[in-house]
Amino acid sequence: MDLSRCNNRRPASRRRKAGLCDQRLATLPTTLVPAALAALQQRVLDIADGRSAPRVAGRAVAPAEFFTALRFTAALVRLVATADDLAACTALPDEAAEAFAADQHGRQQASRGGAGTQLRASPPSASHAAALLALTEPVLFTPDLHACRDLVNEWMGRAVAWRRMPGKSDPLRPVPRPPCLEPLARAAAPPASRIAGALAARPAARRSFTADHLPHLVNAHDYAELLEPHLPGTAPVSGRRLAALALARLAGATTWQQAATDLAMDPLRAARATNTLVQRITDPDAFWTAVEQLGARLLERGLGDYATRRRTLAGLTAVPHAVLYPVCRPLEHDVTLQRRRHAAAWVWQHFTDGDVREAPAYLPDLWIPTSTESIREGWRRFAAWIPHTVAAHLIAFGRDLLHFDAPGGA
Repeated sequence: MDLSRCNNRRPASRRRKAGLCDQRLATLPTTLVPAALAALQQRVLDIADGRSAPRVAGRAVAPAEFFTALRFTAALVRLVATADDLAACTALPDEAAEAFAADQHGRQQASRGGAGTQLRASPPSASHAAALLALTEPVLFTPDLHACRDLVNEWMGRAVAWRRMPGKSDPLRPVPRPPCLEPLARAAAPPASRIAGALAARPAARRSFTADHLPHLVNAHDYAELLEPHLPGTAPVSGRRLAALALARLAGATTWQQAATDLAMDPLRAARATNTLVQRITDPDAFWTAVEQLGARLLERGLGDYATRRRTLAGLTAVPHAVLYPVCRPLEHDVTLQRRRHAAAWVWQHFTDGDVREAPAYLPDLWIPTSTESIREGWRRFAAWIPHTVAAHLIAFGRDLLHFDAPGGA
C-alpha cells in the first residue's frame, strides 16, 4: 500500500468506481495544531497499536473498554458540549472549534431522529475529530476520579434536560456505556420518567376489561383527542401503540413488559414505545386520567375479543382467488397474488385494529425478493383504490372467518 496516498475505501458513484482513494496526502491543505493536541492524538494511537496501557479516570482498563469509553464520551459531548467547554480546551485550534460548533448546530436543526442517528457516526472532518478528542480528554485521561465524576455529572445533567424537552427522546440510549463509566453515568442520570411508576400511586382502576379486549393500536380519533397532547412530537402509530399498552396496565399488568406480553405484542416494538415515548410525558397524572377516559369509551362502545381475532387471522396471508374474483372482475381488475395479499392485510387490519405492517400477509418470507418499500407502496395503492363493493365483500369474508355478526366482535 502506498502510504503517501489516502487509501480510504470509497463507494462507487456515477463518475468513479469503488476502490481505494488515491488522493496524495502531501497535496492536501494542512493546519498547524498545538503540540499538546498532537501528543493527545499520539496517546490514542499508541493505545490502538498496543504500545501503551490504557487508563480511564486513573483506572487501568482493557483497550476495547477504552475505545468504548471514547465512543460514549464523544457521543455525549456531541450532544451537550457548549461554547464554554470549547473555550476550556486551550489547545484546540479555532478551525476545530468552529467545525464542532457547526456540526452540532446542524444536528440540532435536523428533523426529529436526525441527531440521535448521527451521534455515533464518524467525525465528518479531521477538524471535528480533533475537537472531539480534546473535549473527551478531561474524562478519559484525567487521573482524578473526582474531577472525572464532576464533569460526567454536569454533562449527563444536560443530556437529561435535553431528553425531557417536548418532542425529544434519549439519543444516547443506543450508545453502549463502558463498565468504567457506567457507575458515574448511572448516578448522574435519574430515571428517564416517573410514568412507569405513576400507576401504583393512583387508585386501583376498575378492571372491567382485560388485555384480550384491547387492539394493538387504539382508535385514532380517541388518541388524537385524549392522549396526543401528552405525547408531543410522537408519530400517531407509535402513540396509539403506547396507549394500548397503557390500557393493558390499567387492566392489571404491573409492568410495561407484562403489558406487551398480555397483548401478545412484538416485544421490540413495545420496548421502542415504552422506553422512548414515556420520556415525553411531563404530567403522569394527567396522562393516566386520559387513559382511564379512553378505557371508559371502550366500555361504552362494547368490548371485542381482539385476542381471538388475532389468533384466528394469524394464518391469513392471502384472500382466496374465488373470494375476490366476483367483485374485482366486473371492475376489470385482475386478481393477482399481490392483490390477494394486500386484501388479506386489509381484512386483518379491519378486524384487529393492528398495525398493518404486522399483518401476516406481509411476512418478509412471502415477498422475496420484493423490497419493503415496494410492499408498502403496494399497500398504499391498494388502500387508496379499494372501492366500497370490494370492502363490503372483504368484511363479509372476515366475519365468516371469525363467526360473528355483531360489530362488538367474536
